[in-house]
Amino acid sequence: MLAGSPPEVCSPKPTNPYRNPYSMLSVSLRPWATALLCTLFLQACVAPMLLLSPQSQLLWALMKPLVGLDPNEVNLLQQPVIKSRLEPLLGEHYGTAVSLLQTANELQQEGPLFYLVSRYTPVPEMAEKAGFVWNSDTNQMAVMLIKGDVTQVFAEPLQQAVQGSLASAVPTWPTALEPFAQGAASLNQNLNDAGKEALKVMPVPLADTAIQVPQTER
Repeated sequence: MLAGSPPEVCSPKPTNPYRNPYSMLSVSLRPWATALLCTLFLQACVAPMLLLSPQSQLLWALMKPLVGLDPNEVNLLQQPVIKSRLEPLLGEHYGTAVSLLQTANELQQEGPLFYLVSRYTPVPEMAEKAGFVWNSDTNQMAVMLIKGDVTQVFAEPLQQAVQGSLASAVPTWPTALEPFAQGAASLNQNLNDAGKEALKVMPVPLADTAIQVPQTER
């Protein structure tokens, strides 16, 4: 500084009136918030599967990604976890049921139900329509074969007793197959009554059932 010069005055730097410390805080927390949301989303997706039995978890992991897709792309019905249960359930009807179900071009889901519905029949002399359902809540598989006025229902038994009575072996059907199972109501009641009587003697699972069900006129 030269002699006789006025002293320099250091003025404070202008502040940005739009700079908000809270906005800086929100920016710094944004990655944490994103991570938290992702975690909650994954938990919401995985939570239903964690409530299932180990075998149900395996089926869920197999079927859930295929909803809306062609099951024949991965030979769904030939997967050991499914085939090993359908063969003893259907017996001599296994070939007929699979032939019809392989005409389905979409695996569908309705609540806990994953199901297939045939589009046409390659064996009209054996059956005209077929449906398959797996109930992820009960781990029960069931198959429906329809020919003329007769509907055959093959249902796995439920493997536990519920509050002192055997769980019903009658399957829950999706809306697309309910009309074909409407005539089974009275037979289902008979099965429930028989199950309660059997429980008084010995709490054993119901046997696999193949039910001849006349279709109701619609």
